[in-house]
Amino acid sequence: MNIKIKKNLISFAIVFLLQLCFLPTAYAADEIAGEIEDEELPATDPFAGNASMTSQDPNTPGVSGNIINDMKLIGTVSGAHKKIAVLAMPDGRALKFEENEFVTDTFQVLEIYETFIVVRVEAKDEFEVFMSGQINPREGN
Repeated sequence: MNIKIKKNLISFAIVFLLQLCFLPTAYAADEIAGEIEDEELPATDPFAGNASMTSQDPNTPGVSGNIINDMKLIGTVSGAHKKIAVLAMPDGRALKFEENEFVTDTFQVLEIYETFIVVRVEAKDEFEVFMSGQINPREGN
């Protein structure tokens, strides 16, 4: 009986020592992983557009990304009887609008083409909004 107890104690001691050997490594790995998880990622605004694409002066009234309330044109759908523009909101939601539909009280989608839409702001100014983020005043406006 004495030999059984010694074998059990030796087994327990070996397991305990092995755990002590590997335990600090496990804690260190968790700390390293925690540091990586807590690292901040660079903040990029997907609605800011690409600076190389836009050639407008941001100080020009009505010719900025704010005319469409920071929404971005992400797609157009043309069917036999309807055309739909899909706009992404800053919070990630996607909304669809048809031709001649009001988005807000002062912002209306007039026409929808394959790569851009024509919008009217405050019932007087018309702009072409492209999927690339570019916003141009409409010619003849």
